[in-house]
Amino acid sequence: MNLNPPIHTLGVFLRPSTPELKAYFLEFQSLALDLGFNVILDSLSAGMIGMRGLNFEELCMQCDALISIGGDGTLISTARRSFAFGKPILGINMGHLGFLTDLQKDEVESFLPHLKTGNYNIANHMMLEGKIQNNQKNNASFFALNDIILTRLDEASMIYLKAYIDGEYFNAYYGDGLIIATPTGSTAYNISAGGAVVYPFSRNLLLTPICAHSLTQRPLILPSSFEIQVELGEQGRCNVVIDGQESKPLKFGEKIAIRVQDNGVKLIHNAHWDYFKILKEKFHWGDFE
Repeated sequence: MNLNPPIHTLGVFLRPSTPELKAYFLEFQSLALDLGFNVILDSLSAGMIGMRGLNFEELCMQCDALISIGGDGTLISTARRSFAFGKPILGINMGHLGFLTDLQKDEVESFLPHLKTGNYNIANHMMLEGKIQNNQKNNASFFALNDIILTRLDEASMIYLKAYIDGEYFNAYYGDGLIIATPTGSTAYNISAGGAVVYPFSRNLLLTPICAHSLTQRPLILPSSFEIQVELGEQGRCNVVIDGQESKPLKFGEKIAIRVQDNGVKLIHNAHWDYFKILKEKFHWGDFE
């Protein structure tokens, strides 16, 4: 392992709407305190399990690392919300095998001491920044670890999208929508729409049409240095879905600009984290039955 700064204070986030996680949190807290860590619980998570916590911004400022207890969705939410603070995140998996939350419950006790000594690995996962461009000057940026998806509002109709690369008109997409994904997100909605699986530490942007009306519209993999802009090609509006967790409207006459952030999300992985092993297990690759 690489030697990283020692971690002493942990900020904990729990999967929402899962009050039964209280028992495991108390077990985790007891273990961490016995090892000499300070443990701070996020106020939303605390409220869910009838405890007291610290509000999000204060927690991020006080902690050396964040702990996500749940699944990949919980970790992605934690990463998006905390991105501006640049804190490393460790995901503890409480459900099915995840691509990001690779630490299982039975591995926590043996792994936590490594955080104290700095003897852990950090992987930098690419992050997208999106911004809706219109006449308003104060439109805030939003961030995505997996993907930003433009999708139709009405199931009975298709949407017409016009795409630009570095300001130059590039292509028109007519169908159910368009996925702009990171390599980390290549195994999410992107793969269901026929996009390629891309090694998560590659520096690429993935453009994958959803149920394109024309067979000539194919997935595209671009270098991460490009900025993508997309607008509606006809009157109406569509949804911009961010990591499957948040949505914003995109109206005719507006553009969404998407670019790669210089700094990514720092995820803490254990020593035996093996992306290709997880890939084979998740998708049953190599099975002949």
